[in-house]
Amino acid sequence: MDNQLEKQNNRIRLEVKNQTKDSGSLLSLSGINKSYCNNGSKIEVLCDLSVDIFPGETIAIVGESGIGKSTFLHILGTLDRPDSGTLLYKNADVFTFDKKKLANFRNKTMGFVFQFHYLLSEFSALENVSMPGLIKGLKSKDIRESAEAILVRVGLKERMKHRVRDLSGGEQQRVALARALVLNPAILLADEPTGNLDKKNSNQIHDLLFELNDEYNMTIIIVTHNRQLAEYMNKQMTLLEGKLVEIE
Repeated sequence: MDNQLEKQNNRIRLEVKNQTKDSGSLLSLSGINKSYCNNGSKIEVLCDLSVDIFPGETIAIVGESGIGKSTFLHILGTLDRPDSGTLLYKNADVFTFDKKKLANFRNKTMGFVFQFHYLLSEFSALENVSMPGLIKGLKSKDIRESAEAILVRVGLKERMKHRVRDLSGGEQQRVALARALVLNPAILLADEPTGNLDKKNSNQIHDLLFELNDEYNMTIIIVTHNRQLAEYMNKQMTLLEGKLVEIE
């Protein structure tokens, strides 16, 4: 009963937030097309995809494997380029940025949680989470404090000085999430952020995501098969024939 009440309260809160969000879009994708070649055959993944994403929205991208969810997330995060179409961030066409400006944009604006983590196995959890701040040029003391704080919030207070290779898969998942969140990005993009976690730790991550959404108006877009997490989001969307459609 308590869990049902909490879920209902969260949904009401999110619906109110959605009604009062900024009128201007944060991200606007228009006419996005992306295809790949496989053994000489052209496979169209995204077809004339257009969508507006607003500040503070939380969106779950769901659906079967192989429909283009991760491709969409990578283009949204400027890690991959579309064959055609535009991606605007606050009306700026990010794919016109040069390599250095685009890298700075990603570092300052977006946090990423990848399905395969891409952590530095010989470094500690704390060192991994500190890396984005060091790249940004923050003072070591400041970024260390921020990294320690977010590692505590993901439940790794006692494990932050352990090398990543000595952590469990679920702990590594939480290190990856902490690294994505350490700079309080405007946008969090996550590919299966709770995929390797048990129910207790999954619920902890759910709570953290919505706390950050509340505290910083953080826009959150996730690819997930976790039905419970998807249902907590403002919107659930899927890809149908290469286009993004909302699930009512």
